[in-house]
Amino acid sequence: MLRKIIVAAVFVVGLSIFFYPIVSDWFNTQEHHSSITKHNEAWKNMSDKKKEQERQKAEEYNAALQNQPVSIEDPFAEEVSGEVEENQHYLNVLDIGEAMGSIEIPSIDVRIPIYHGVSEDVLSQGIGHMPNSSLPVGGKGNHAALTGHRGLPSSKLFRNLDEIKVKDRFQIHTLGETLTYEVDDIQIVLPTETSWLEFNPTEDLVTLITCEPYMINTHRLLVRGKRIPTEETKEAAALVTPDGPMIEAEKPMYLLWIALLILLMSILTYWYIRRRKRWKRR
Repeated sequence: MLRKIIVAAVFVVGLSIFFYPIVSDWFNTQEHHSSITKHNEAWKNMSDKKKEQERQKAEEYNAALQNQPVSIEDPFAEEVSGEVEENQHYLNVLDIGEAMGSIEIPSIDVRIPIYHGVSEDVLSQGIGHMPNSSLPVGGKGNHAALTGHRGLPSSKLFRNLDEIKVKDRFQIHTLGETLTYEVDDIQIVLPTETSWLEFNPTEDLVTLITCEPYMINTHRLLVRGKRIPTEETKEAAALVTPDGPMIEAEKPMYLLWIALLILLMSILTYWYIRRRKRWKRR
């Protein structure tokens, strides 16, 4: 009897370890969708005057950045400056619901909320905006830097960012708009290299940042996109409204597959134990 209990316990523990990343990632995806939905609802409920004020604050913030020296630090450094928490002016710009917007990368199938700052708390929830870079609201002369972990046990985040290729596209959803960027440059640099964050008066740029190589993290992977017109496809039009992108309910199909797999494994385990019991009787 004790042996059966041990076998069953080992089986349950092994199954839990195997399915933890899958189930945890699913729950985190739901959290991402919830945060994005709250952002969209907050924007939808704003008056037209308030919306224009939010847009103006973001544009003024970006204009001020273009007229001063760029000073950035590695977002993944163990000791990141605490100025973000103290800079209430920065936190009040694009303060729309829980997030300032969201990023969507179709080629790696992610849609993740964007938050202020790059603290560990922020990066454990979604994508962080580097405060000394432009806010991701578009406009020539702007260069926004968005950073995310290469992947956590509980969430993928930028886990597959290295699969992006030049000419791939990603989108920023904020202020009720969808801004499209086409990847034009991919670099791997040392954490101390920061010259990549430059402002070009004729271009609208966004750079995505994560650690490289995966699990070693000695370098930084930079994926830069240049603004292009957003194509109005029928599919996109169905998902984007004047109040922001609609978030489709996550289809829990693979949870059904998980349940079926657990059931199958349980049946096989029961069959194996019964067979061993009969074999011993013989």
